Amino acid sequence: MPEADSREGEAPGDQEQAHPLLEIQEIDTSTEQLQHRRATLQLRRELETVQSEQRERQQQIDKVALQRVEVLTRQKRLEDEAAIIEAKADVDDNRLYSGELTAIRDLQALQDEIAGLRSRQGVLEERAIEALLEAEELSGQAEALEEQHAAGDERVTVLEAELEAEEAAIDEQLATLTATRSEVAARIEASAVADYERLRQTFGPSTAVTFDPSSGCGCPQQMPAVEVARIKRCTEGEVLGCAECGRLVLR
Repeated sequence: MPEADSREGEAPGDQEQAHPLLEIQEIDTSTEQLQHRRATLQLRRELETVQSEQRERQQQIDKVALQRVEVLTRQKRLEDEAAIIEAKADVDDNRLYSGELTAIRDLQALQDEIAGLRSRQGVLEERAIEALLEAEELSGQAEALEEQHAAGDERVTVLEAELEAEEAAIDEQLATLTATRSEVAARIEASAVADYERLRQTFGPSTAVTFDPSSGCGCPQQMPAVEVARIKRCTEGEVLGCAECGRLVLR
């Protein structure tokens, strides 16, 4: 192979690294590392945390808003009831002083009824004021939550921009690796690349290993002498299958 001729006089280790299949393997390992890095970016975890906090805060805002509506509805009902009782008490007041009733017993009974109505009116009005104060307190809580939510939205925007920038930088590196891999793969037989890609699912970053003629080693397992002899007889640069472990051995 032209590559082998151009590497004459280089150290064995340099020859190993120069084999195109090893280059592809190194590119694939770098690609997987970058993909893992992209998927586990600290910025993404931070963004997800802030977004989760925002969802919880929105739930709080919705809950407080609902409580405020319920309190204001209660306040309105109490005020309406108080107004109805006040109107009835006013009618009875008019009857009391209209001269319509002359009997002392009837007048006393009407006075007692008016006193009861005024007392009930006072209780309702007091409860309405309490409801109004409760609604104002809930309004303060809602306002504070809205401010926190707005600050959270700003933080989300910043994190999204920073994350997009980091992902774009990694994607650029991945695109460069993909282009380089295609160029390197063009220098090898398609069948060898296909075998490598199939075996990589099992052996990962040690799918292709370099055979060392001096020691007779290549794969992680010790090769039998007959296997070493067989590989030594093969042409340099040839891609072989290891009979011991199934990896690809680069002669």
